[in-house]
Amino acid sequence: MMIGDLRKGVIRSMLTSTGLAAGLAAVMLGAPALAQEAAPEEERAHADGPQVSDIVVTARKREESLQNVPIAITAYDGDTIRDAQIVNLSEFAGRTPSFTFQSQSSLEQEAFIRGVGTVRLNSATADPSIGLFLNEVYIGRRGSATPPIFDLERVEVLRGPQGTIFGKNVVGGAVSLVTAAPKFSSAAGVSISVGNYNSIQTESYATGALSETIAARVALYTNRHDGFSRNIVNGQELENLDSYGARLSLLARPTSNLTINVVGDFSRDNSGGQARHAVDDPTRPGIGPITTGQLSKDPRTTETPYDQFNRRKTYGVTGRVDYDADFATFTYLAALRGGDSGQRYSQAGAASPPSFTDSVLTQFEKYQGITQELRIASNGTGSLRWLAGLYYLREETDRSSRNTANSFLPGGPGSTRDSLDGENIFDQFGVAQNYAAFGEVSWSIIPQLTVTAGARYTVDKKRMDGEARILSLGRPGDILSPAPLREPYAVEVEKTWREVTPRFAIEFKATPDILLYASAARGFKGGGWQSATPDRATALRPFDPETAWNYEIGIKSDFFDRRVRLNLAAFQLDFKDLQVEQLDDVLLTTVVANAADARIRGVEGELTVAVTQNLTLSGSGSIIDAKYLDYIDQGRKLDFTGNKLPRTSDFQYSVAADHTLPLGTNLALRTHIDYVYQDAFFYGPDNTNAEPGYGLLSARIGIGAADNGWALSLWAKNLTNRLYRVSVIPFLGDESSLYGAPRTYGLRLSTRF
Repeated sequence: MMIGDLRKGVIRSMLTSTGLAAGLAAVMLGAPALAQEAAPEEERAHADGPQVSDIVVTARKREESLQNVPIAITAYDGDTIRDAQIVNLSEFAGRTPSFTFQSQSSLEQEAFIRGVGTVRLNSATADPSIGLFLNEVYIGRRGSATPPIFDLERVEVLRGPQGTIFGKNVVGGAVSLVTAAPKFSSAAGVSISVGNYNSIQTESYATGALSETIAARVALYTNRHDGFSRNIVNGQELENLDSYGARLSLLARPTSNLTINVVGDFSRDNSGGQARHAVDDPTRPGIGPITTGQLSKDPRTTETPYDQFNRRKTYGVTGRVDYDADFATFTYLAALRGGDSGQRYSQAGAASPPSFTDSVLTQFEKYQGITQELRIASNGTGSLRWLAGLYYLREETDRSSRNTANSFLPGGPGSTRDSLDGENIFDQFGVAQNYAAFGEVSWSIIPQLTVTAGARYTVDKKRMDGEARILSLGRPGDILSPAPLREPYAVEVEKTWREVTPRFAIEFKATPDILLYASAARGFKGGGWQSATPDRATALRPFDPETAWNYEIGIKSDFFDRRVRLNLAAFQLDFKDLQVEQLDDVLLTTVVANAADARIRGVEGELTVAVTQNLTLSGSGSIIDAKYLDYIDQGRKLDFTGNKLPRTSDFQYSVAADHTLPLGTNLALRTHIDYVYQDAFFYGPDNTNAEPGYGLLSARIGIGAADNGWALSLWAKNLTNRLYRVSVIPFLGDESSLYGAPRTYGLRLSTRF
């Protein structure tokens, strides 16, 4: 498909029915004509009046302005993260076009970008569609090995496949966390926040020189609060948190052209776990069995006799060496990342009765990943820039899932009750080895026009040792194990996949403040094996990799002496063998299947306006059309062709305002307010169970030193106390639901030395 045809087709098919179409298309196609003549760099540097602040990113393994990178990226600096008290990825998602994220537990996190994502990583051999990176190090188990967010320099969210130079190949996008680096000048900072639910959150850091060539930084973090929910059967507090973390960073510069970085971190958190509460499934006739016999209709309650828990430990060490050889920079990156987590939760959120079965899952997971990367990148600002490297990743994941089920139903051996009663366990040990060679070349044909071509060749080798055991058949005389297990088995499987993921791009610098680009990139997500299957034959069958081509056009622009910033992107994703996670509520398991095809089209935009020196307005949004093409669920013989992809809203947006009111020469009153909205979406590919659209309002107001040396602020999140769900398990006429955090508020004091 030609880029011109793509650009017209995406915008036409996505937006012809909206008034936004003409505006976006005009900006995309006619922005250069609207731009004013740019002032020389030295004049712009001294321009009077407000300006939108710039941010430096490393999405292309080089430090460069966000506005000069021909990739759809949203970036957040450290001050923004600290002031907003962002402690989980879901708060970035609401502010980022086409990005949604929900966390149910240490083992279950759902991240989707542009309709592409992974609901659960139940299999020890499954890969996430959205990659998470910490200081360029890939974290394969997004839940169990994900450290808390604290003392970061910035966060970069890259949308679309990153299959060329960005660490391990990912098919949907990447979230890159960059920790704050040591400085040779001494500095320190402390913040403490207290609020409702007896919450207390602290963060501190100190940095400085240990010698003329070595600097260090230490950062500490704690976060605790009482539970948002409770179990009214046994009185257990749920959705509480007790978390802490620490990080030590060392920076050495023994010579002018040699830099060494070492970062070590550790974290631990504990919680009572999920509070699932059933509501009647509106898509099925009648009233579900759980909701009929519930003790309480309060959504912040659950009713299981079992104690639940959610705990996680993460650790990691990263070493990086950069050597500047004048013509090029050599980089060696080595890292060890690990995690150890566990959870127990009731899938129905109710005892039996009223539920047909109280199926309780007890799951543990240990993960360890070793990364080795060697690359060389050209220096200088000539017409030719290049980068090449070798990559190796070895991951070991040891996972177990124990199902304890009890059913009140009548019936003898072989009955429905028999299949919903008893105890079994699935154990998996997965080893994944990922080898890759990659490279990219950019050539400036003329100073304003640059073409780029790159590719990554990947060898993805996986092995899985699995075992399923029956621990108990339940009542005397029973002959069936709890679903889905029908018979004990043991398997040893191994398979290797090979893929080439190229990227092509062209960028045109229409003016010093306007960048136009077009790109085509291919992404790849590895295959694997199911997590829990009824028999050995099913356990032996792998699910295949998924691949996608992403076609994109975009503009990054600053207007009126950088008072207005407008970034837009239009894209089309063409998927083959898309991996879809479908919950089988008869076998009580999640099955991964390869959809035949899927197509996703969308338009994204970000706007920032520095109205005055003291007032900044900003907003972002996306419109997406994500549909399956020719998708047949072979197991249940259902046709999902034309259905929408799950966890993907047709549109979402965010708006925000920041205002500073000077109070004399030394004080300032600062106010921030933001609102994020997500339209309705479906939880599964059958397009049956859905979440209505909802918006979340947050705000803060505070007084502090004009130079930000100290600040005292009052903050609130989910100010309207909106009730919304982050997970739904359809279960025999009910929806076992997990709800997002309620309204939280508090007071924060911060200071810097």
